Amino acid sequence: MTLMQRAVLPFATLAMTLLGSQAHAVAAPESRLDASAVIQEAQRILESERTRTRTEQSEAWRLTERDWDRYVSLMEGPRGIWSPNLDPITALGVEARSAEERRRYAELLVEVERARTERELAFQRAYDEAWQLLYPDEMPVDEFTLRPRSAFHFTDEGALQARLTVYVAVEECERCDGTVSELMAQGTQMDIFVLDSDGDDAVIRDWARRVGVPADRVRARDITLNHGQPDPERGIAAGSLPQVYPR
Repeated sequence: MTLMQRAVLPFATLAMTLLGSQAHAVAAPESRLDASAVIQEAQRILESERTRTRTEQSEAWRLTERDWDRYVSLMEGPRGIWSPNLDPITALGVEARSAEERRRYAELLVEVERARTERELAFQRAYDEAWQLLYPDEMPVDEFTLRPRSAFHFTDEGALQARLTVYVAVEECERCDGTVSELMAQGTQMDIFVLDSDGDDAVIRDWARRVGVPADRVRARDITLNHGQPDPERGIAAGSLPQVYPR
């Protein structure tokens, strides 16, 4: 479970550090802090640090400190085992205690996700501009991954369009070529994952040129080209391609 907790010195370590600094800094016995005073000071510092961290964490997610305390409590129970990486707003929403509370978290998540998407789009545009500047004649191929981006694609005009995920092979799969060609003719936005590229960008680029994937649509992220991996549990394997899924 990740709670973005700030690293804090263990209490005993902090107390020993304070005792050591006092021993070196003060010569007169009557001016030295006794052990109980040092322990109290250590407790005060740790509590102050916990409070500051708790405040920063709750504000980062636009939650109240009471919300954050409930989130921490939820993730220490069954929810933390069922969904160990669940974000705070979603965790609070699925464990809401009333319809009103559920609606509040849902609206908050929409706002947070929209702001995140806008930041990511801004960086994506900067990335695309950099690619066009540095490699204007090459189609970008994304990292070796099966992780989907978003279930939807936000265009610069703000339109929300469904995308497709398409799994293909470049060797001995005429149906793969035909399916991709048909989807392109329909103007479909899609993320293409090539299972037999062996991590070689050139294999994907050669296949894309052969099938006629427009380079301008790839540069515009309307179509993305990705290295993929078989996923037998989902039926994604060399002998069962192409596979097309809505995002």
